[in-house]
Amino acid sequence: QTFKKQQKLLFIEEKMDKIKQKIGEGWIHCIFIIEMLGKPKEHLEKTLKGYIITLKKDIKVEILKEEYAEPEKDKNSKLYTIFVELEVLVKGAAKVIDFCFDYLPSSVEILGPTSIEYQSTDFSGLLNDLQARLHQMDMALKNSNQENTILKKNSAIFLRNIIYLSLKQEKKDITKLSKDSGVPA
Repeated sequence: QTFKKQQKLLFIEEKMDKIKQKIGEGWIHCIFIIEMLGKPKEHLEKTLKGYIITLKKDIKVEILKEEYAEPEKDKNSKLYTIFVELEVLVKGAAKVIDFCFDYLPSSVEILGPTSIEYQSTDFSGLLNDLQARLHQMDMALKNSNQENTILKKNSAIFLRNIIYLSLKQEKKDITKLSKDSGVPA
């Protein structure tokens, strides 16, 4: 029993030494929580674990610990929710921001270093990269909104044509029209 405790303490001490060394080399020690919502729950688990497998291949991210929660049914829908808590070392602040955009964690906690210092040119580069990502997302959102507007307009025209053609054949009440068109009354 004492031997196991000593081994565990030694392991923790080695882990802390490694973390301190990496922080000294410019790495950032973080905890991220990544959540997913979807169904079926087996697919959700497989997808989340696939994200982590991909993440493990990134040489600028070192996963120290990963803890998966069991999928739970969302109270407000028929979907499931699942999350993983990751303790990681990330090579630099720019990679932390990349991680946030790529994996969209619901929570980010920086454990070390306690302060991060930048040269103004490096910080400008980081902010410009951040702005480029935000502009890219803004453009995608605007395109999606435009497509949504066009789809709504076309579906209204389509529905009007279905109703027109259906009523052209014979007079129908709203129940029959709803059944023929597949649109709720």
